[in-house]
Amino acid sequence: MTLYFRLLTLVIGISVCAASATAKAEEIINIGVLAAMSGPFAEYGLDARRGAEMALAEFEGRAGGKPVRLVFEAAEGAPEGVAERAQKLLTEGGAEIVIGPLSGGEGRALKDFAKSVPAVTFLNGASAARDLTLVDPAANFFRFTTDAAQWMAGLGRYAYFDKDYRRVVTLGENYSFPFTQVMGFLVEFCGVGGRVAELFWLPLSDKPFAAISQQLAAIEADAIFVALDGHNTANFLEQYWKSGGQLPIIGGSVTFDPVLLGSNSLYHSRLPGAISASPLTDGDQGRRWRQFVSAYRDLYPSAPSVPSLYAFNYYVNTKAALLALDEVDGDLSDGQEDMREALAELSFDTPTGHVSLDQNRQAIANNYVFEITLGEDNRLHQEVAFIATEVDQTLGLGRQRYLALGAPGPHTPSCP
Repeated sequence: MTLYFRLLTLVIGISVCAASATAKAEEIINIGVLAAMSGPFAEYGLDARRGAEMALAEFEGRAGGKPVRLVFEAAEGAPEGVAERAQKLLTEGGAEIVIGPLSGGEGRALKDFAKSVPAVTFLNGASAARDLTLVDPAANFFRFTTDAAQWMAGLGRYAYFDKDYRRVVTLGENYSFPFTQVMGFLVEFCGVGGRVAELFWLPLSDKPFAAISQQLAAIEADAIFVALDGHNTANFLEQYWKSGGQLPIIGGSVTFDPVLLGSNSLYHSRLPGAISASPLTDGDQGRRWRQFVSAYRDLYPSAPSVPSLYAFNYYVNTKAALLALDEVDGDLSDGQEDMREALAELSFDTPTGHVSLDQNRQAIANNYVFEITLGEDNRLHQEVAFIATEVDQTLGLGRQRYLALGAPGPHTPSCP
């Protein structure tokens, strides 16, 4: 049994019952975790839970000199119910700090709830919604992980300077996450001289991939930026390549998922050379990331072989809470004011590099640009091309210029 497994056993024991004589004698700090363990988000919620548990395991179940218990919710995670779920963690679970939520829609709702309970400290879970911290932020809400626009950092410059792409077509679904990903890519790509030939926005169902593939044949472009998940990307590429399409592919952060990269030989011959960007990648050979993956595999042998972005984000934000608790010796009195001051000044190393916060309590962190390669094992891999370091939320533009671009949408930013 590994050290990590022994530590996790200790953590889970505290989380489930806190029944030992020592725990009874000490004041326990309860951290509520908003991550649905059932329903349509269950797979993501379970990996989020693993990430939070891993962070607490590193601290041997204690922070600020006190035992810490993770209190997990049991709801299915509908965004419209996030305030009620958070309130339940506070009143029934005894949570004093809240980590979450899982999705972008939940993030905006939880920010509003956080404003109604200013004496409670909130840290993000995995929400990548840009406006969670950028616009009208809550003073008691902290995010030590990056947003969906930051996830594109470095990709626009790489496409322009290293791949020599000058005109691109974009393809994404008609809702906030793809809007933000396309904006994050275009801010940089257009900023160095690139242009957009056409923007395609698709309905959430019944996507007209065949018709779009025909339209693409008549458009002059150097590449297609695909802001779709792996499943929809596979369906699009099948139609596009069947119609004779030849343009190289640029992917969003969720485009080249394990299912797509593990698909048939057609992808093996066509996808090498495709590029993308993400806050983490399987191709990271850094020591901290490899240690994190190894610990994850040791602790959860029946889980996927590599921790997801949900596990990573909950790990980082939970670790931030524990580090701040150490800084204030577990003191959450006076409306947790000292705790929030400690969080605001906190910076530390994560499995993917250093993280600190800006004035809106939003992460400044690294981002990976990677290229799809075909390995000697005849499998597709993500190979790191370079790392964009210390990416801030305004993508280097400064707050005033960035906000002047407008909110992510079907025509933002303008890049004729």
